Amino acid sequence: MEKGKNNELGKNKIKLDETIKMLFSVSKPLVINIVNYFFNEYFNANDDDYDVEFTATESVDLKIELKRADLFVKVGKMNTYHFEFQLNGEKYMVLRMFDYGYRKALSEQKDENIICFPKQAVLYLEEGKGVPDELKLKLIFPLTDKGEQEVLYRVIVKKAWEISEEEKFKRGLYSLLPLEIFKLRKKAGAIKTASEDEFFQLSKQIKNDTMKIIDNVIELFDEKKLTEGDYEKITQAVVYLIEYFSENYADLKLSKEVSDVSEYIHTRGKIEGIREGKVEGIREGKIEGIREGKEEAFMQLTKNMLKDGLSIERVSNITKLPIETIIKIKKEIEQNSN
Repeated sequence: MEKGKNNELGKNKIKLDETIKMLFSVSKPLVINIVNYFFNEYFNANDDDYDVEFTATESVDLKIELKRADLFVKVGKMNTYHFEFQLNGEKYMVLRMFDYGYRKALSEQKDENIICFPKQAVLYLEEGKGVPDELKLKLIFPLTDKGEQEVLYRVIVKKAWEISEEEKFKRGLYSLLPLEIFKLRKKAGAIKTASEDEFFQLSKQIKNDTMKIIDNVIELFDEKKLTEGDYEKITQAVVYLIEYFSENYADLKLSKEVSDVSEYIHTRGKIEGIREGKVEGIREGKIEGIREGKEEAFMQLTKNMLKDGLSIERVSNITKLPIETIIKIKKEIEQNSN
């Protein structure tokens, strides 16, 4: 039983890792913005003089065991960047980073007398004990006739909960918007003995915050700040992350919220497709809406959102209909239900 439980936890962690990697494996402009933010670089996201390449993450150690880092990104011909994603603190993380960095340096070695480590960073996802402010390791080499040899090896640390939503928009870190969901993790862990009403309020907050992320992502796509591929990856990540909350915080009873969020993504796309009325739909729901292309379909979707409990303001924001019109539609629903 315990073994099965551990296997299930392991699968969840692997899926979570893959989801976070997906948020970093996006279009060139978004990757450049991430690299600039994490490593204080100044690349121009629209410069065609250099390419972005995701390079091999696997290597074999002396025991012929496979080692797999999270993500290596090469910008241009010379600059390699290494990202690792951690759910929480790990005692020997700096040793892992050194090992990954050393193996990558060897794989890209061009001069037999020089090895050049990639620039490295760890992103911690959940606030908690054991998360360091920085990772460092003192390397002491044997004394020679040239004197003592010491090197202080450092790795950049970023904490997901310290990257504000405002900063994400300001720095173009759009693919990291789903990480806003993780900011509620500490709050979820703190109310294990809370009342049913407190659980309900937190569940509602998670659902609303998640839908807000989806609204922002769709608006960014409409403004052509995201590609179709970016949109698909980000919305897919949003659904998985709320599923992760549902599976790991059973007391929150988020199964309905998971279903609502999935439907919300579909409905938003469908609304956009009906409004635009053109063939360039990018999502199944949007394409379906384009095919329908009917005013009654648009109005029915509006009514469905109101019936599902979305506020008048949110429905107005989604449909772009005036609040007065939404109020009128809601009154019609209430009259017909009496």
